Amino acid sequence: MGRIAISWAALIGGTLVLLFGFLVYVLFASGEPSYWEGDIAAFERRDISNPPEKGAVLFIGGRDVRLWETLSADMMPFDALNRGFGGARIAHLTHYAARIVKPYEPSLIVMMAGDEDLADVRGRRPEDVLAQTQIFLAAIRAHGVDAPVLIVSVPPAPMRMSRWPGAKRTNALLQQLAHERAPVHFIDLTPGFFTEEDELKDQLFRWDGMSLSKQGYAYLTRQLKPKIREILQSRKSGGQTQSQ
Repeated sequence: MGRIAISWAALIGGTLVLLFGFLVYVLFASGEPSYWEGDIAAFERRDISNPPEKGAVLFIGGRDVRLWETLSADMMPFDALNRGFGGARIAHLTHYAARIVKPYEPSLIVMMAGDEDLADVRGRRPEDVLAQTQIFLAAIRAHGVDAPVLIVSVPPAPMRMSRWPGAKRTNALLQQLAHERAPVHFIDLTPGFFTEEDELKDQLFRWDGMSLSKQGYAYLTRQLKPKIREILQSRKSGGQTQSQ
């Protein structure tokens, strides 16, 4: 009986070691752009069978965009295109810009990224997020994409509150970037994630404490649509809008 218990303990222990090793591998592998090649190829196959209209409002980013299943309906009457993948970092968006930005000739790019950069196991600072954003902007211009870019603030999340000070610093840097660099815009959605008592609104998140809930996406919709309308109307009339 004792030998059986020892064998089971060894088996469980070995399984846990393998599982931990696999998780560590995934964490590091997902930091490489090539890790998401399958997701990008899936977009391209979808584009062949169902080509999207040119000039859509293009949403790019990681988890928050990828899981926004009702994006097209939520953004009506704007034609919105979802190209969120995996847990994309900004460098991944840059790497694949020729394939997930340029072909669509977007009227506006809504960029929801930066949170995965700050959560990177290698360690990323707010200044790194700023630098990667600047590289992304330079890359899309080099690809001939002249659409305005709306940068959405890095959101808080229950499971990542220890990183919130860095996220706040990141948002301040991105807002300053938008102020100095047209046609780049910034929208700060932070206030709506907190109560008047400065408590995080848990109902805006799913059970995992990171992904947005239905209520969370409803909040994003209410805030983003007026800003999108403002930017597109201003661009049509040849003017510029101010970041907020």
